[in-house]
Amino acid sequence: MVSKKIIILDDHTLFLKGMALLLHEYCNNCDILTYQSIKLLKKDRLDLAEFDLLISDIELPEEDTFEFLETLIEKAPTLPILVISMHKKSAIIRHCKDIGIKGYLLKDEDEQLFEAVESIISGGVYYSKTIQSFCRKTKETFIEISKREEQIIKLISKGVSNNDIATQLFISCETVKTHKRNIKLKLGMESTEEIMIYAKKNYLI
Repeated sequence: MVSKKIIILDDHTLFLKGMALLLHEYCNNCDILTYQSIKLLKKDRLDLAEFDLLISDIELPEEDTFEFLETLIEKAPTLPILVISMHKKSAIIRHCKDIGIKGYLLKDEDEQLFEAVESIISGGVYYSKTIQSFCRKTKETFIEISKREEQIIKLISKGVSNNDIATQLFISCETVKTHKRNIKLKLGMESTEEIMIYAKKNYLI
């Protein structure tokens, strides 16, 4: 692999340093920058459009990683993003696909790292074999939450009232109530509190 500029974003020091060492072994002339938080990354005021790849976790303490990644994709669309996470949840993976994340690996899939990096930097998409298999199985065996229902879950988790949800989404209050009933049925829940816990666990807030 020819010289490339790569950013790694992860709050765990050992993982961050280990990832940098692995990438240096694979590409010893690559320019690799490491950051433990979005705040520190922003502080350096880098022109992210000049980089070839961002590798990021999706769970950073007290930071909204998804919001950052979505904004980054809008502002620097030429910078591909590879998510490396310990989480294997359908809502998270689908969200990554929806916003344009180019790759997704689990943290124990180090044997696929170089293949993923090369594929993504070359303009491809790389979701690991485990993730692809998981997505196929969940699609077959689980009832999926629609994008509209996901929007409503996000707003519920922020404490937005039915009337305000209706106003924001340009639908009627009765439609909001219908969606909420369907969400509870699909998820096997009875209360708004349970929906809020689901949203937190699945990174919808």
